[in-house]
Amino acid sequence: MKKICSVLMGMLLLSLVIPAMAADNGTDVSKLRVDGEGKVKAAPDMATIVLGVETRSTSAAEAAEENAILMNQTINALLDAGINESQMQTSRFSLTTMPQDEPRGADATQEPPTFLATNQVTVRLENTADVGRVLDAAVSAGSNSIQEVKFDLKDPTPQNDEAMTIAIKDAQRKAQVAASAAGLELGKILEITVGYGYVMEASRSYSYAMDATPIQPGEMEVTASVNLVYEIS
Repeated sequence: MKKICSVLMGMLLLSLVIPAMAADNGTDVSKLRVDGEGKVKAAPDMATIVLGVETRSTSAAEAAEENAILMNQTINALLDAGINESQMQTSRFSLTTMPQDEPRGADATQEPPTFLATNQVTVRLENTADVGRVLDAAVSAGSNSIQEVKFDLKDPTPQNDEAMTIAIKDAQRKAQVAASAAGLELGKILEITVGYGYVMEASRSYSYAMDATPIQPGEMEVTASVNLVYEIS
């Protein structure tokens, strides 16, 4: 049995374990444990954009007033572009002072503070083809802060199921190879452990958008993993 374990661990990175007495018949049961992985690529079908307006002034009131004007223009531009109010949500609003350098020298005086007003809105799009058009509309209306563009899948269930099917077949193939190499026969499956997880395409960050902003959604990779435990003889 030690020789069998060595072959499996050294050549195939699989594990052959002999547990305690089986509960059903009181006999030793040898087990083979294998891992499988499945991957499926899919084009994203939704996008999330975080954009907004930043304004600065030595007057807090002026910074806030200018910010409100530009943000209202931005929201109106998004509405004109076909974005519904239900697709927009304010995600941040702040009015703070900018960091200042300490005055230097005996005659140096502290400069008056500069106020920074920030207003951000999160926009959720059902069509990734609209991302570039929405960004351009927002920037043209006064938005000067594009914080993030992220892509996702509305419902990854079909891709999850396909990836899991591939993962199980991968584990079954590995089990057959391992058993054949060790001169063993596979029995019934005693245990199945599954896991899902999809890796999103990297998000993008911007400071200022340009004319005809090019956006490439790319692909997302949906992954699934499985662990199978076989009875062997």
